[in-house]
Amino acid sequence: MLQPGQKNFITKLTHWEYWPTWIVYFPLFFYYLWLSLKAKSLFFFTTANPEMEMGGLYNCSKYKQLQNLPQELKPLTLYVKAGSALALIKAKLLALELDYPIIAKPDRGERGKGVALLKNTPQLEKYLQECKSDFLLQEYISSPFEAGLFYYRYPDKLSGEIPSIVLKTFLSVTGDGKSNLEELVQRIPRARLVAKNLLQREDIDPQEILPEGKVKLLEPIGNHNRGTEFSNGNQLANQELLYFFDALSYHLPHFHYGRFDLKAPSLTDFLKGNGIKILEVNGVNAEPAHIYDPNGRYLDAVKTLFRHWKIIFQISEKNRQEGFSVATFKTALKNFREWKRN
Repeated sequence: MLQPGQKNFITKLTHWEYWPTWIVYFPLFFYYLWLSLKAKSLFFFTTANPEMEMGGLYNCSKYKQLQNLPQELKPLTLYVKAGSALALIKAKLLALELDYPIIAKPDRGERGKGVALLKNTPQLEKYLQECKSDFLLQEYISSPFEAGLFYYRYPDKLSGEIPSIVLKTFLSVTGDGKSNLEELVQRIPRARLVAKNLLQREDIDPQEILPEGKVKLLEPIGNHNRGTEFSNGNQLANQELLYFFDALSYHLPHFHYGRFDLKAPSLTDFLKGNGIKILEVNGVNAEPAHIYDPNGRYLDAVKTLFRHWKIIFQISEKNRQEGFSVATFKTALKNFREWKRN
């Protein structure tokens, strides 16, 4: 009988969505070099979104982007400087009427690193001690529907395109009245891959036995590396959504390419642009995450990434013609060092 580690190896080997990022992006590296030669700069992408640090590829402030959005479209969010006093943070949370549970995330983090759901003050105090960079405390939106919508618009066009929509299904298990949580987790490949960290969480009891039919949410944060399933929702793109995100894009200065991570009360509300809350705005670093659909093919994913970097190049070139300057090596290095310190 195969051990969990052996099962995980087979799952990763046979499902490319779990492959290391460098393998997925390796073919793209040569195309990126070709585009850099054409643009005469390794940092041509920085003019895709000129107001974002490095075009949004790295060291981009989440808080800065959220500030530009209409109030009704964003969660209550508090910016916290690293090393701030707990008493001061508690006072600001009270002033904002921001109560637990709350989401904590590094202001310049990526791929879900450092994101946590905090349920009480002791957890906030622990996060404050462990997080060495500036971070955000954000209202936890409990709406069940979460998605990532990709949008781009050429600088000389009034309207853009929605080439990608990813739907997120949070990691959960269903009880059978006999098996404990650890046993249920080990039966689900997606859960088994993150079982080590999952079962060590203080809010998870590996020995808990769920009644038959009861569903337990294991991971409320919608990141692929935390067991969330990404599904291809490209067929959902419609004119109402395009109108909504066309208008939204104009609230972000010189924003032309990226992904909106969002929640909505339901799929129906999302399709009509009702009740949407924007959790994050991502720039050039954003992936058309529908490619990680379990039924998606690796070659199709690579083709999609090539197509998106071609769009980045075209938008960047148009903005350069409008007078925006590509980041210098000095600026790129400065941002890289700041990003690594975070």
